[in-house]
Amino acid sequence: MTLEGRSSWENQNPFLELNINHIAMGSFDYDRTCVFPVNIMSLALQEDKISYIENLDGEQHIPVLTDHVYLQPCHLKLHHRLTSQYRFIALHFNLTFCHGIDVFYGSKKCLMRHDPAMVARFRQLMMEKDDLKAICAMKAEVMSLCASWWPSGLEQRILSVRKYESLFRYIYEYGNAELTVSALAERMDMRQDVFSRNFSRDLGKSPKEFLQDDLLKKISVRLAVPRTTIKEIAAELKFCSEFYMSQFFKRHTGMSPSEYQQKFRPR
Repeated sequence: MTLEGRSSWENQNPFLELNINHIAMGSFDYDRTCVFPVNIMSLALQEDKISYIENLDGEQHIPVLTDHVYLQPCHLKLHHRLTSQYRFIALHFNLTFCHGIDVFYGSKKCLMRHDPAMVARFRQLMMEKDDLKAICAMKAEVMSLCASWWPSGLEQRILSVRKYESLFRYIYEYGNAELTVSALAERMDMRQDVFSRNFSRDLGKSPKEFLQDDLLKKISVRLAVPRTTIKEIAAELKFCSEFYMSQFFKRHTGMSPSEYQQKFRPR
C-alpha cells in the first residue's frame, strides 16, 4: 500500500489558528459606526425591514434578511443600524496565520449569502447542552464558511511574511503597550527605518499599526471575559493607566471598553 502525503499542508497547519471570543443569540438596539479588530459572522434569524449594515470602506449597503449568513471582515469601518426586532446569532473571531495575521485583513467587502441550512444548524447548536461539542461544531462551521469565501492572493502574502514568523510569535506571546517598533527592529537585527520600510512593504501595514492591531485584539478578547475589569486589563497589558487604554480603544474602534463590555460580554 502506498500513502501519499502533503507535507506543505502539514507545514501550514500549526500556523492557522481560529479563535472565537464572542458568541451570542438575541437582539438589541444598536446604531453606531465602529471598527472591530475581529471578524464578525452573523446569521439572521428574523428580519425587521429596518436593520442594515453600511460598509463605509467598501461602499456597500447591506440589508439583513432572514436565513442569510454574513461575514464582516476585521478592521472595516462599518455602521450598524439594528433594532430589537431583528434577531440574530453573532460570532466574533480571528482566523490567523503566522501567529497574528488575520486571513481577512485587507478585505474591503462584506459577504452574504442565503443559507437556511447553516442558520438552522446554528440554531440547533445554540441549544446544545454539551458546551465542548457545541464549540467544536461551531468552529467547523466557521472554518467551512471561511474556506468558501477564501480571500484571493493570500498564498503570496504568506510567502512574504514567513520571514517574520519568530517576530510574530514574540508579539503574540509578549506584546503589550510597552512594546515598541525600535524593540522589534532590534530583534530582527535591523535599523529601525529599514525594518519599518521592509515590514510595511511585505505586510501592507506599518509595524506601529501591527502592534496597535495586536493590542486591540487582546483588549477585545479580555473585555469579553466575565468579571474582568478594565483596570485589570490595562494593568495586564502594561498601559500607563486605565484612562489611557480606554482612550486608545475608543480612538481605534469607535466605542469605549465599557460600551464593548456592555454589548458583547456574556451575562
